[in-house]
Amino acid sequence: MNRFKSAGLSLVLLAGTLSMSSLAALNDSPEGAVRPRPSVDLEPQDVVKIVINALSNNDEPYANAGIETTFSFASPANRVNTGPLDKFVRMVKGPPYGIMVDHVESDFSEVFLAGNKAYQMVHLTAPDGRAVVFAFRLSKQLDGEFENMWMTDAVWPVANAAIPEQAF
Repeated sequence: MNRFKSAGLSLVLLAGTLSMSSLAALNDSPEGAVRPRPSVDLEPQDVVKIVINALSNNDEPYANAGIETTFSFASPANRVNTGPLDKFVRMVKGPPYGIMVDHVESDFSEVFLAGNKAYQMVHLTAPDGRAVVFAFRLSKQLDGEFENMWMTDAVWPVANAAIPEQAF
């Protein structure tokens, strides 16, 4: 199990799989494939794992399905800044996020909860060996269509120098 420390917090790799209640969050995609959707049954770590797993096989079961899944877990406020979907696809495939698409390895930190906000870091490795740590900020939606659902507000790369090598 990989471990790392940041800002004095001990963060531990989450290796668990999605709970059975998470399966209730699956819906049909436009092409008949089943893909995850936001649900009150999902915890922050479930959302991050769904997004990272979807991006690791971006074009399964159809082109950009992983990015589409990622966009479906973006909070309404995040979508205002990054959407519509075609703009989001271009953004995710470009720098600095491009390494997330079809990555070959991922390590997850423990989730840090602060009220209706959650934070998690993910260490990703690209097929060419490049590695980047991304920080995820999620929030529990307080009203509207996604009330009480955890959704992604922001994702940003973390300077590798800021995280000790022994952390991974």
